[in-house]
Amino acid sequence: MDQRFIRGIGAWDVYRRDIHRFVEFLQRTGQCDLRQALRVSGYVRTYIAGRGQALRDAGGSFQTIEREISALTKLSHALDVYTERHGGESAADIRTVLSEEKAHWRTELAARSAGYTTRAYPDPEGLYAAIPDPALRLQARLMGETGCRAEGVGAPARGSNPLTAANLLGFGTDPISGDAVGCITVTEKGGKQTEHFVDPATYRELTDYIAEHGLLASPYRTFLRAVEAAARATGQYAPGRGTHGLKHSFAQSRMHEAVESGMSHEEAMQTVANEIAHNRMDSVDIYMR
Repeated sequence: MDQRFIRGIGAWDVYRRDIHRFVEFLQRTGQCDLRQALRVSGYVRTYIAGRGQALRDAGGSFQTIEREISALTKLSHALDVYTERHGGESAADIRTVLSEEKAHWRTELAARSAGYTTRAYPDPEGLYAAIPDPALRLQARLMGETGCRAEGVGAPARGSNPLTAANLLGFGTDPISGDAVGCITVTEKGGKQTEHFVDPATYRELTDYIAEHGLLASPYRTFLRAVEAAARATGQYAPGRGTHGLKHSFAQSRMHEAVESGMSHEEAMQTVANEIAHNRMDSVDIYMR
């Protein structure tokens, strides 16, 4: 699947509303031809500037305008696909404008409206230890060691996506540290399959659990409640941090590990982006805060 585009239905629903809002703005200005990408880029700047000012006046967060910029970036890639097939103007100027506006509003708006300065858990090991149920504790550890989403460790918000013996790939070598690691494959948002590395002890625990129970799975709400209860017990709770905070914890520690291993900043960013199944290097910025 083309990595420029949207893999999840939930993300599509959110982005569609943002794109429709922008198109309605264009219609009000009399600009109705999206194929005129160079001209549209000027309207993009005006639109994002207006949205940013409105958010600042309302006490909104950068997180909101960042999502809207992501939606318009997806739209620009769709315009490029149209151009590739039918001819016309490249939408590269639209992405340049969006990048400039993103950098500007990052300094003008609060990072997010939730009650934390970073979404990452400061003490993930303490969090794991505070989860009494072995299956839920193992799922949390797997999230923190791999950067998977909850669905990747057997706790999807909808449907069923258990980890079974088919997900176990054996032992291998960590591409960053060179250490021995356990290797697993998981299915995440949009059906995307990715490979990840875990501590050998975690891998053996997962192998033993699956051998005894046949699979590792739990309802998402059960998993979320266990993580939040452990966060409260260890003084790490903040509204909105949830299970996804474990993905942030992984990204931050992995980025540090990659740089310490001798990778350039850009190489480390791309490596971490691939491991957290985002692929775009700039997506890692979200997880560094």
